[in-house]
Amino acid sequence: MRSPSVPGQPLTIGQLAALRLAASGYTSRQIATRLGTTEAGVHRRFKEITIRLGARSRTHAVVIALQHGHIRLDDLDLTPHRQETAA
Repeated sequence: MRSPSVPGQPLTIGQLAALRLAASGYTSRQIATRLGTTEAGVHRRFKEITIRLGARSRTHAVVIALQHGHIRLDDLDLTPHRQETAA
């Protein structure tokens, strides 16, 4: 079992990947698909990210990550994404 996230704790590789995808405009479902997890897993990951960064929301976490250099604009996929349709 993983230990709970605490403010100031370094971000994991998976958390950084989720932040990059969110900053690129991907939905939770799209992030889950790209990272090979579930939407619930993505929501848990963002809860941990907001704790570690001291953010108030997912968007705030992206802004903090950009400001602190955890992710860079050059690393983002800013091309338009096709919305996934429900099966």
